[in-house]
Amino acid sequence: MFLIVWVVRRLVVIAVLLVIVLVVGDLVAGKLVGSAVRSAIAARFGGSPQVSFGSTPLLWQLVHGDLDHVTVREGDASIAGLPPTSLVANFDDVRVTSLIGLHGVVGSVALEAILGPAAVRDLLATSACVGGLPDGVGAALTSDPRIVIPGGHVSLFPPHGRAVELRLAPVVGDRALAFRLIGFAQDGQSASSATVDALAAQADCSRSLAGLPYNLALATASAVPGDVELSFRGRGGQFQE
Repeated sequence: MFLIVWVVRRLVVIAVLLVIVLVVGDLVAGKLVGSAVRSAIAARFGGSPQVSFGSTPLLWQLVHGDLDHVTVREGDASIAGLPPTSLVANFDDVRVTSLIGLHGVVGSVALEAILGPAAVRDLLATSACVGGLPDGVGAALTSDPRIVIPGGHVSLFPPHGRAVELRLAPVVGDRALAFRLIGFAQDGQSASSATVDALAAQADCSRSLAGLPYNLALATASAVPGDVELSFRGRGGQFQE
């Protein structure tokens, strides 16, 4: 009986030690891999991103050569020359080909970005967009229009009052984020569709999104109350520090 108790105690001690080693090892792996992922994301989007992994122990994922799920959050990112934006990126099934420098292939990535009113103003208050409109419109809006995003579209007003209003809807262009002019009002009177079409032909309110990492492409663009939301999707991109 004494021998059995002794063996059981030793097995319990060994099991506890193994758990401690695994927990410590997982924490160390999380710190090292997390640092590498942060470095890789910061090199492409800037900022100081926060990184988290899936619920499966990281050591177990690395033994199998995959990172099942990686979530990255950054509140001051730069995406292909767009104004500063906040983003959340979810990487799934990252096949790790080398732990040295963390090289891998991304199974899929979904990135959600939010452009606030200031960022939207930077996109629209340009010589090609607002500056391309006739003097009576462009001059009223100036280079610093007031941005209101009620949802469904973006409205541009002069710094004070509502003498002029432009309504634009964000859309997915050819490797670009574009804003389509859908309405115009002056002194409270809405213009005809012919006038809107004529104004739209004079304004180029788009921003190229060439050079996105991880094979990302803009999938959707929408105006929600207060912000413009962008969704990017990609597959098979290279992931490396």
